[in-house]
Amino acid sequence: MTIEKEKITDIANRCASVRTLMTARSITRLYDQALKNAGITGTQFSLLVAIGSHNFNSISELGDALNIEKSTLSRNLKPLIDAGLIEREKANVSRAITHRLTAAGQQKLETAFPLWQAAQARVEEELSQDDLQAGYRFMARLRQAADN
Repeated sequence: MTIEKEKITDIANRCASVRTLMTARSITRLYDQALKNAGITGTQFSLLVAIGSHNFNSISELGDALNIEKSTLSRNLKPLIDAGLIEREKANVSRAITHRLTAAGQQKLETAFPLWQAAQARVEEELSQDDLQAGYRFMARLRQAADN
């Protein structure tokens, strides 16, 4: 059985997954390229920012906040631990493991900040603040629709 060309075109034109992945890849490329000179990726930057800005009680709580599965999150945290940018510590709650920025991690964010600012400015120059905020609200609603 082969799928009809009409159906394939319909998928290409309407699929939220296809369009979201295309957008995510473009944005990821932009930030990865911008942060390259700091020696980190956009994903690593977002993890450092999340860990540095919140006190998560467990890796599960961090994963929930970033919408990353625990196994994927663990794989993404390992290079940051190996590089000495974050360290694991026992949480006060049960046997949970938490993470915190090290001095090297804070310095990495300091180095990456102007590079991130340039990438963010590029996005903000292309979109009005209203469009950008509307986009953020839409992405939140899209995540909510997928999670329900």
